[in-house]
Amino acid sequence: MDKLRKAVFVDRDGTLNYDNGYTHKISDLKIYDDIIPVLKDYYDQGYVIIVITNQSGINRGYYSIEDMEAFNTRLAEIFIKHGIKIEEFFYCPHRPDEHCSCRKPETGLIEMAAEKYGIDIKSSIVIGDSESTDGKMASRLGIKFIKVHGYN
Repeated sequence: MDKLRKAVFVDRDGTLNYDNGYTHKISDLKIYDDIIPVLKDYYDQGYVIIVITNQSGINRGYYSIEDMEAFNTRLAEIFIKHGIKIEEFFYCPHRPDEHCSCRKPETGLIEMAAEKYGIDIKSSIVIGDSESTDGKMASRLGIKFIKVHGYN
């Protein structure tokens, strides 16, 4: 059996890019410069970089999946220029009141990513800006959480 890989599960808005509230317009895309060397270091160590993001603006009707995908594509292009490949963006389009298993702090998105990419969750890391979503998700999985730029 192939060896399982390690991943950095990284939040998007407020962690990779500034969060303007339901951020989805490419014109609003501004990267946090200090996250680049952090992800580059993990990437160079062989970690798979996977974005795990709540995007309830989709089900709220604020923007479309296509809008989000265009934003994500541009974000990935910026990171590639810094030598960091984002393997994939996993997103939850649901509102909190929909009580799905993929909305952070639930662990569904990480479990899907781990299955798809052969990732050893216990050897992986979560990086995010929120203790109540990203941190709680990491805690539920029993893995390391690194807080950046954040609140609560």
